[in-house]
Amino acid sequence: MKDLDCLYCRNPVTASKHHLKKRHLRFAIYYKDSGIGKFSIPCYCSDGGHGRSHWHCPMCLKILQRTKDYKIHITNHGVEMTDKSTVELQPTAVLLESVQTENEDKTPGNNKSPCQKCGILFTTTSNLRRHERLQHGQDQQPILCIDAKNAIYVTPKDLHGPRVPIHIRKSFALQILLCELEECWDFMKAQAQSGNPGKECRHLVRTNHARHYASPPPLCVNSLKEMTDKHLLSTSEKQECQEMNSRACIEGVDCVYPIFWGEHDISERCIYFSVYTDLEDKWCQFGRTRVSFDTKSGNWKCLCERRRNRCIHKCLSMWWLFQERLELLQNTLDVSAERVDVLEEVVMDTEDVVKMSSEGDNLC
Repeated sequence: MKDLDCLYCRNPVTASKHHLKKRHLRFAIYYKDSGIGKFSIPCYCSDGGHGRSHWHCPMCLKILQRTKDYKIHITNHGVEMTDKSTVELQPTAVLLESVQTENEDKTPGNNKSPCQKCGILFTTTSNLRRHERLQHGQDQQPILCIDAKNAIYVTPKDLHGPRVPIHIRKSFALQILLCELEECWDFMKAQAQSGNPGKECRHLVRTNHARHYASPPPLCVNSLKEMTDKHLLSTSEKQECQEMNSRACIEGVDCVYPIFWGEHDISERCIYFSVYTDLEDKWCQFGRTRVSFDTKSGNWKCLCERRRNRCIHKCLSMWWLFQERLELLQNTLDVSAERVDVLEEVVMDTEDVVKMSSEGDNLC
């Protein structure tokens, strides 16, 4: 590693055993994978943001900031945590190959290496790999097709934190390129004015590796009747749910499409649903809205105009969970039809009083 920069640091630092031990190995985490002793060291590359140390999972593409979270994460992959290894440090085959390739790139006879996706030229392979990872690899977020008829997809809004899904539409046949976010509208508008009318935002680009549409389990009337019998839904809510589900069936789309990020190694504390609305508004631009359910607190949230109250979209999502994943609702099934009806009457009476008061003020 003489005269080369450390591969695990963001800023140029001369690689040496002393640096590797002081900066990285002293914080190493040791474990066994299929009986083979291995260890992970903290990294300071630009993937962590602001030069902070972070951990790259060797089994998947996840990057974690906290050591405790990383230990829990790799344990979930089936590895066994062990004490510090006594094996003497030796360069791995991967590092040797990387160093050899980098040295070959620095020979006078070699030309610059182009990026296969954007065509930018780089003098060394390491810079090319870093560019491909940062510019073309870090945005590999999950994306699902939830409506093949209208070419609607869902994908996480952000790369970090809670993976809140947003809706996007992309169809070359229908000549549609739409994203729910206003900043994405501004980005594509600015690109069009600059002479790039076909430039897509980061969410639309993900459709290149989208998972094909897979129909979820449909809603069944029997489970809705069971919910009503158990006083989980009022009679009026039951009727609304049936009518909305029927309209979705007539349109040939799914009334409720559940979004589980767990299979993509993302926390499933919040379960999201894309729910049919039969409307087009700011909160449901493509005729669908987003509903979320916190499995720990039992809280429901919806983007509709009645977001603070119990709306039809929350009821539809609860219907699907009751039918397919009842165990997630065990701690939250405490609402009776009588309580719902009473709440509805109180709200209506309050609205009538406010209306009468305003009318009286106008007469005065």
